Amino acid sequence: MVILELIWWISLLVLTGYHLFVFLMKKRDPSIPNEQALPGVSIVVAVKNGCRSLLKHLNALTSQDYPLFEIIIVDDHSDEDQREQLAVGVWGNAKVRLITSDREPGKKHALTLGISEAIHPLILCTDADGFPNGSEWIREMVLASNRYKMVMGYSPYDKRSGLLNLLIRFETIMTGIQYLSWAMSGKPYMGVGRNLLYEKKFFQKVNPYAGDKLPYGDDDLWVQQASKRAKLNVCFNEKAHVISKPATTWRQWVRQKHRHLSAGHQYDRGAWWQPAGYGLALMTHWFLLIPLLTTGEAIWVLCGFVVGLLLRWFTHIRWTNKLGDRDTNYWFPILELCYAVYLAGMGCITTLVKKKAWS
Repeated sequence: MVILELIWWISLLVLTGYHLFVFLMKKRDPSIPNEQALPGVSIVVAVKNGCRSLLKHLNALTSQDYPLFEIIIVDDHSDEDQREQLAVGVWGNAKVRLITSDREPGKKHALTLGISEAIHPLILCTDADGFPNGSEWIREMVLASNRYKMVMGYSPYDKRSGLLNLLIRFETIMTGIQYLSWAMSGKPYMGVGRNLLYEKKFFQKVNPYAGDKLPYGDDDLWVQQASKRAKLNVCFNEKAHVISKPATTWRQWVRQKHRHLSAGHQYDRGAWWQPAGYGLALMTHWFLLIPLLTTGEAIWVLCGFVVGLLLRWFTHIRWTNKLGDRDTNYWFPILELCYAVYLAGMGCITTLVKKKAWS
Protein backbone atom coordinates (compact mmCIF):
# COMPACT_ATOMS: atom_id res chain seq x y z
CA MET A 1 0.00 0.00 0.00
CA VAL A 2 2.95 2.32 0.64
CA ILE A 3 4.09 1.83 -2.96
CA LEU A 4 0.60 2.61 -4.27
CA GLU A 5 0.47 5.74 -2.17
CA LEU A 6 3.84 6.85 -3.54
CA ILE A 7 2.65 6.26 -7.10
CA TRP A 8 -0.50 8.24 -6.37
CA TRP A 9 1.46 11.24 -5.05
CA ILE A 10 3.74 11.09 -8.09
CA SER A 11 0.66 11.17 -10.35
CA LEU A 12 -0.60 14.23 -8.50
CA LEU A 13 2.79 15.89 -8.92
CA VAL A 14 2.79 15.15 -12.66
CA LEU A 15 -0.73 16.53 -13.13
CA THR A 16 0.16 19.64 -11.14
CA GLY A 17 3.26 20.15 -13.28
CA TYR A 18 1.22 20.00 -16.48
CA HIS A 19 -1.29 22.54 -15.19
CA LEU A 20 1.26 24.97 -13.75
CA PHE A 21 3.89 24.84 -16.49
CA VAL A 22 2.34 23.47 -19.70
CA PHE A 23 -1.32 24.44 -19.83
CA LEU A 24 -0.66 28.17 -20.00
CA MET A 25 -2.09 30.70 -22.45
CA LYS A 26 0.73 32.67 -23.97
CA LYS A 27 0.22 35.89 -25.89
CA ARG A 28 0.25 35.67 -29.66
CA ASP A 29 2.68 37.65 -31.75
CA PRO A 30 1.41 40.93 -33.23
CA SER A 31 -0.98 40.47 -36.14
CA ILE A 32 -0.50 41.61 -39.71
CA PRO A 33 -0.90 45.41 -39.48
CA ASN A 34 -3.19 46.27 -42.41
CA GLU A 35 -5.68 44.87 -44.93
CA GLN A 36 -3.28 45.28 -47.86
CA ALA A 37 -0.95 42.71 -46.29
CA LEU A 38 -3.60 39.96 -46.23
CA PRO A 39 -2.58 37.20 -48.70
CA GLY A 40 -4.94 35.11 -50.79
CA VAL A 41 -6.23 31.87 -49.24
CA SER A 42 -7.28 28.58 -50.84
CA ILE A 43 -9.70 26.57 -48.71
CA VAL A 44 -9.25 22.87 -49.48
CA VAL A 45 -11.91 20.30 -48.59
CA ALA A 46 -11.59 16.58 -49.29
CA VAL A 47 -14.96 14.82 -49.39
CA LYS A 48 -16.04 11.23 -49.78
CA ASN A 49 -19.78 10.56 -49.80
CA GLY A 50 -20.39 13.60 -47.63
CA CYS A 51 -22.03 15.95 -50.10
CA ARG A 52 -25.12 16.53 -47.96
CA SER A 53 -23.15 17.96 -45.03
CA LEU A 54 -20.84 19.92 -47.30
CA LEU A 55 -23.63 21.54 -49.30
CA LYS A 56 -25.53 22.32 -46.10
CA HIS A 57 -22.61 24.38 -44.79
CA LEU A 58 -21.22 25.65 -48.09
CA ASN A 59 -22.70 29.12 -47.62
CA ALA A 60 -20.74 29.49 -44.35
CA LEU A 61 -17.56 29.05 -46.41
CA THR A 62 -18.46 31.21 -49.39
CA SER A 63 -19.73 34.12 -47.23
CA GLN A 64 -16.45 34.64 -45.39
CA ASP A 65 -15.48 38.29 -44.80
CA TYR A 66 -12.09 38.14 -46.50
CA PRO A 67 -10.82 39.99 -49.58
CA LEU A 68 -9.34 37.14 -51.63
CA PHE A 69 -10.08 33.43 -51.32
CA GLU A 70 -11.24 30.38 -53.23
CA ILE A 71 -12.74 27.05 -52.22
CA ILE A 72 -11.37 23.83 -53.71
CA ILE A 73 -13.49 20.73 -53.17
CA VAL A 74 -11.80 17.43 -54.02
CA ASP A 75 -14.17 14.51 -54.51
CA ASP A 76 -12.33 11.41 -53.32
CA HIS A 77 -14.04 8.63 -55.26
CA SER A 78 -17.55 9.19 -53.91
CA ASP A 79 -20.47 7.08 -55.10
CA GLU A 80 -21.90 8.22 -58.43
CA ASP A 81 -25.09 9.73 -56.99
CA GLN A 82 -23.07 11.66 -54.43
CA ARG A 83 -20.78 13.05 -57.13
CA GLU A 84 -23.76 14.18 -59.17
CA GLN A 85 -25.43 15.89 -56.21
CA LEU A 86 -22.18 17.67 -55.36
CA ALA A 87 -21.68 18.85 -58.94
CA VAL A 88 -25.23 20.23 -59.09
CA GLY A 89 -24.90 21.86 -55.67
CA VAL A 90 -21.76 23.87 -56.50
CA TRP A 91 -22.58 24.64 -60.14
CA GLY A 92 -22.43 28.35 -60.94
CA ASN A 93 -20.67 29.31 -57.67
CA ALA A 94 -17.73 31.49 -58.73
CA LYS A 95 -15.82 30.92 -55.47
CA VAL A 96 -15.90 27.12 -55.71
CA ARG A 97 -13.88 24.71 -57.83
CA LEU A 98 -14.83 21.04 -57.84
CA ILE A 99 -12.09 18.55 -58.66
CA THR A 100 -12.64 14.83 -59.07
CA SER A 101 -9.66 12.87 -57.84
CA ASP A 102 -7.99 10.57 -60.34
CA ARG A 103 -5.43 9.44 -57.81
CA GLU A 104 -5.38 6.52 -55.42
CA PRO A 105 -8.36 6.69 -53.01
CA GLY A 106 -7.54 8.26 -49.66
CA LYS A 107 -7.82 11.60 -47.91
CA LYS A 108 -4.09 12.34 -48.08
CA HIS A 109 -4.04 11.89 -51.86
CA ALA A 110 -7.13 14.06 -52.24
CA LEU A 111 -5.66 16.84 -50.08
CA THR A 112 -2.37 16.74 -51.97
CA LEU A 113 -4.25 17.08 -55.27
CA GLY A 114 -6.32 19.99 -54.00
CA ILE A 115 -3.27 21.81 -52.68
CA SER A 116 -1.44 21.36 -55.97
CA GLU A 117 -4.38 23.03 -57.75
CA ALA A 118 -4.56 25.99 -55.34
CA ILE A 119 -3.83 29.41 -56.82
CA HIS A 120 -3.21 31.26 -53.53
CA PRO A 121 -0.12 31.08 -51.27
CA LEU A 122 -1.97 30.03 -48.10
CA ILE A 123 -3.87 26.76 -47.68
CA LEU A 124 -6.70 26.50 -45.14
CA CYS A 125 -8.00 22.96 -44.71
CA THR A 126 -11.33 21.90 -43.33
CA ASP A 127 -13.68 18.90 -43.49
CA ALA A 128 -16.96 18.38 -45.29
CA ASP A 129 -18.96 18.17 -42.05
CA GLY A 130 -17.52 21.31 -40.44
CA PHE A 131 -18.58 24.95 -40.63
CA PRO A 132 -16.88 28.17 -39.45
CA ASN A 133 -18.13 29.91 -36.32
CA GLY A 134 -18.95 33.13 -38.17
CA SER A 135 -17.63 35.08 -41.13
CA GLU A 136 -14.17 35.94 -39.75
CA TRP A 137 -12.67 32.47 -39.71
CA ILE A 138 -10.22 33.02 -42.56
CA ARG A 139 -9.21 36.47 -41.30
CA GLU A 140 -8.43 35.31 -37.75
CA MET A 141 -6.41 32.32 -38.93
CA VAL A 142 -4.40 34.47 -41.34
CA LEU A 143 -3.75 37.13 -38.69
CA ALA A 144 -2.23 34.40 -36.52
CA SER A 145 0.07 33.31 -39.34
CA ASN A 146 2.37 36.36 -39.19
CA ARG A 147 5.93 34.98 -39.55
CA TYR A 148 4.70 31.40 -39.07
CA LYS A 149 4.53 28.55 -41.61
CA MET A 150 1.53 26.90 -39.98
CA VAL A 151 -1.36 27.86 -37.71
CA MET A 152 -3.40 25.33 -35.76
CA GLY A 153 -7.01 26.22 -35.01
CA TYR A 154 -9.55 24.70 -32.66
CA SER A 155 -12.63 22.73 -33.66
CA PRO A 156 -15.36 22.11 -31.07
CA TYR A 157 -18.44 19.97 -31.55
CA ASP A 158 -21.95 21.33 -31.87
CA LYS A 159 -23.79 21.49 -28.55
CA ARG A 160 -26.74 19.14 -28.16
CA SER A 161 -28.62 17.54 -25.31
CA GLY A 162 -27.64 14.35 -23.54
CA LEU A 163 -24.76 12.78 -21.64
CA LEU A 164 -22.93 11.56 -24.75
CA ASN A 165 -22.73 15.06 -26.21
CA LEU A 166 -21.50 16.47 -22.90
CA LEU A 167 -18.72 13.87 -22.75
CA ILE A 168 -17.77 14.46 -26.39
CA ARG A 169 -17.44 18.19 -25.83
CA PHE A 170 -15.48 17.72 -22.59
CA GLU A 171 -13.05 15.30 -24.27
CA THR A 172 -12.61 17.78 -27.11
CA ILE A 173 -11.75 20.56 -24.66
CA MET A 174 -9.23 18.36 -22.83
CA THR A 175 -7.61 17.45 -26.14
CA GLY A 176 -7.59 21.10 -27.19
CA ILE A 177 -5.99 22.26 -23.95
CA GLN A 178 -3.19 19.77 -24.41
CA TYR A 179 -2.28 20.18 -28.08
CA LEU A 180 -2.70 23.97 -28.09
CA SER A 181 -0.61 24.32 -24.92
CA TRP A 182 2.23 22.18 -26.26
CA ALA A 183 2.14 24.08 -29.54
CA MET A 184 2.43 27.41 -27.72
CA SER A 185 5.37 25.92 -25.82
CA GLY A 186 7.09 25.23 -29.13
CA LYS A 187 6.55 21.45 -29.02
CA PRO A 188 3.42 20.69 -31.08
CA TYR A 189 2.48 17.03 -31.47
CA MET A 190 -0.90 17.16 -33.24
CA GLY A 191 -3.41 19.39 -34.99
CA VAL A 192 -6.99 19.24 -36.15
CA GLY A 193 -7.20 18.76 -39.91
CA ARG A 194 -10.54 20.55 -40.18
CA ASN A 195 -8.93 23.81 -39.02
CA LEU A 196 -5.33 24.01 -40.18
CA LEU A 197 -3.61 26.78 -42.16
CA TYR A 198 -0.17 26.62 -43.80
CA GLU A 199 1.85 27.89 -46.73
CA LYS A 200 1.44 26.00 -50.00
CA LYS A 201 5.18 26.17 -50.71
CA PHE A 202 5.96 24.82 -47.26
CA PHE A 203 3.64 21.84 -47.77
CA GLN A 204 5.16 21.06 -51.17
CA LYS A 205 8.68 21.38 -49.81
CA VAL A 206 8.08 19.01 -46.91
CA ASN A 207 5.77 16.75 -48.95
CA PRO A 208 4.52 15.06 -45.76
CA TYR A 209 2.40 12.35 -47.39
CA ALA A 210 5.00 11.02 -49.82
CA GLY A 211 5.34 7.27 -49.31
CA ASP A 212 2.96 7.35 -46.32
CA LYS A 213 0.63 4.34 -46.47
CA LEU A 214 -1.18 5.11 -43.21
CA PRO A 215 -4.86 5.87 -44.08
CA TYR A 216 -5.38 8.17 -41.08
CA GLY A 217 -3.49 10.67 -38.93
CA ASP A 218 -2.82 13.10 -41.79
CA ASP A 219 -3.13 16.15 -39.51
CA ASP A 220 -1.06 14.89 -36.54
CA LEU A 221 1.85 13.50 -38.53
CA TRP A 222 1.93 16.55 -40.83
CA VAL A 223 2.12 18.86 -37.79
CA GLN A 224 4.97 16.84 -36.31
CA GLN A 225 6.94 17.02 -39.55
CA ALA A 226 6.24 20.75 -39.92
CA SER A 227 7.39 21.52 -36.38
CA LYS A 228 10.83 20.08 -37.13
CA ARG A 229 11.35 22.61 -39.93
CA ALA A 230 9.60 25.80 -38.87
CA LYS A 231 7.84 27.69 -36.07
CA LEU A 232 4.12 27.05 -35.66
CA ASN A 233 1.42 29.17 -34.08
CA VAL A 234 -2.08 28.60 -32.67
CA CYS A 235 -5.36 30.46 -32.94
CA PHE A 236 -7.98 29.74 -30.29
CA ASN A 237 -10.10 32.83 -30.95
CA GLU A 238 -13.75 31.75 -30.98
CA LYS A 239 -14.27 33.57 -34.29
CA ALA A 240 -11.79 31.13 -35.84
CA HIS A 241 -13.42 27.95 -34.56
CA VAL A 242 -14.70 25.35 -36.98
CA ILE A 243 -17.71 23.55 -35.52
CA SER A 244 -18.33 19.92 -36.37
CA LYS A 245 -21.27 17.59 -36.14
CA PRO A 246 -20.87 15.30 -33.10
CA ALA A 247 -21.43 11.57 -32.99
CA THR A 248 -24.99 10.68 -32.00
CA THR A 249 -24.37 7.13 -30.77
CA TRP A 250 -21.76 5.61 -28.48
CA ARG A 251 -20.64 3.20 -31.20
CA GLN A 252 -20.14 6.03 -33.67
CA TRP A 253 -18.08 8.02 -31.16
CA VAL A 254 -15.86 5.05 -30.29
CA ARG A 255 -15.17 4.40 -33.98
CA GLN A 256 -14.39 8.07 -34.55
CA LYS A 257 -11.97 8.30 -31.61
CA HIS A 258 -10.40 4.97 -32.50
CA ARG A 259 -9.49 6.34 -35.93
CA HIS A 260 -7.84 9.39 -34.43
CA LEU A 261 -6.09 7.76 -31.48
CA SER A 262 -4.70 5.00 -33.70
CA ALA A 263 -2.39 7.61 -35.24
CA GLY A 264 -0.63 7.76 -31.87
CA HIS A 265 1.15 4.50 -32.72
CA GLN A 266 3.03 6.42 -35.42
CA TYR A 267 4.10 9.33 -33.20
CA ASP A 268 7.73 9.97 -32.41
CA ARG A 269 8.52 8.76 -28.91
CA GLY A 270 8.88 12.31 -27.58
CA ALA A 271 5.59 13.43 -29.14
CA TRP A 272 3.80 10.34 -27.82
CA TRP A 273 4.79 11.07 -24.24
CA GLN A 274 3.40 14.62 -24.30
CA PRO A 275 -0.28 13.56 -24.16
CA ALA A 276 0.39 10.06 -22.81
CA GLY A 277 2.17 11.36 -19.72
CA TYR A 278 -0.87 13.36 -18.73
CA GLY A 279 -3.31 10.58 -19.53
CA LEU A 280 -1.41 7.96 -17.55
CA ALA A 281 -1.08 10.29 -14.57
CA LEU A 282 -4.80 11.13 -14.65
CA MET A 283 -5.88 7.49 -14.82
CA THR A 284 -3.52 6.53 -12.00
CA HIS A 285 -4.70 9.45 -9.89
CA TRP A 286 -8.37 8.54 -10.13
CA PHE A 287 -8.12 4.75 -10.10
CA LEU A 288 -5.95 4.61 -6.96
CA LEU A 289 -7.98 7.20 -5.06
CA ILE A 290 -10.66 4.91 -3.60
CA PRO A 291 -8.30 2.20 -2.24
CA LEU A 292 -6.06 4.87 -0.71
CA LEU A 293 -9.01 6.49 1.06
CA THR A 294 -9.32 3.31 3.11
CA THR A 295 -5.81 3.65 4.58
CA GLY A 296 -4.54 5.50 7.63
CA GLU A 297 -3.25 8.29 5.37
CA ALA A 298 -6.70 8.95 3.95
CA ILE A 299 -6.92 12.51 5.31
CA TRP A 300 -3.70 13.54 3.55
CA VAL A 301 -4.70 11.81 0.34
CA LEU A 302 -8.08 13.55 0.44
CA CYS A 303 -6.48 16.95 1.03
CA GLY A 304 -4.06 16.40 -1.85
CA PHE A 305 -6.88 15.27 -4.10
CA VAL A 306 -9.05 18.32 -3.35
CA VAL A 307 -6.21 20.80 -3.90
CA GLY A 308 -5.23 19.13 -7.17
CA LEU A 309 -8.84 18.95 -8.35
CA LEU A 310 -9.40 22.66 -7.66
CA LEU A 311 -6.26 23.54 -9.61
CA ARG A 312 -7.37 21.47 -12.63
CA TRP A 313 -10.89 22.87 -12.34
CA PHE A 314 -9.54 26.43 -12.43
CA THR A 315 -7.45 25.62 -15.52
CA HIS A 316 -10.50 24.20 -17.23
CA ILE A 317 -12.51 27.35 -16.50
CA ARG A 318 -9.79 29.59 -17.94
CA TRP A 319 -9.62 27.56 -21.13
CA THR A 320 -13.38 27.31 -21.64
CA ASN A 321 -13.52 31.11 -21.46
CA LYS A 322 -11.52 30.95 -24.72
CA LEU A 323 -12.64 27.69 -26.29
CA GLY A 324 -16.32 27.76 -25.32
CA ASP A 325 -18.47 24.94 -23.89
CA ARG A 326 -18.55 26.69 -20.53
CA ASP A 327 -21.39 24.47 -19.32
CA THR A 328 -18.86 21.67 -18.82
CA ASN A 329 -17.42 23.67 -15.89
CA TYR A 330 -20.39 22.77 -13.68
CA TRP A 331 -19.75 19.05 -14.02
CA PHE A 332 -15.96 19.06 -14.09
CA PRO A 333 -15.17 16.50 -11.31
CA ILE A 334 -17.59 13.92 -12.73
CA LEU A 335 -16.52 14.58 -16.31
CA GLU A 336 -12.84 14.28 -15.44
CA LEU A 337 -13.47 10.87 -13.86
CA CYS A 338 -15.37 9.83 -16.99
CA TYR A 339 -12.49 11.12 -19.08
CA ALA A 340 -10.04 8.92 -17.15
CA VAL A 341 -12.28 5.89 -17.77
CA TYR A 342 -12.52 6.86 -21.46
CA LEU A 343 -8.72 7.06 -21.77
CA ALA A 344 -8.33 3.61 -20.26
CA GLY A 345 -11.00 2.07 -22.49
CA MET A 346 -9.78 3.68 -25.71
CA GLY A 347 -6.20 2.78 -24.86
CA CYS A 348 -7.19 -0.89 -24.78
CA ILE A 349 -9.21 -0.64 -28.00
CA THR A 350 -6.51 1.12 -30.02
CA THR A 351 -3.92 -1.39 -28.82
CA LEU A 352 -5.97 -4.44 -29.81
CA VAL A 353 -7.80 -3.25 -32.94
CA LYS A 354 -6.17 -1.75 -36.02
CA LYS A 355 -7.85 1.00 -38.03
CA LYS A 356 -7.63 0.57 -41.79
CA ALA A 357 -9.62 3.39 -43.39
CA TRP A 358 -9.96 7.16 -43.13
CA SER A 359 -13.66 7.44 -43.86
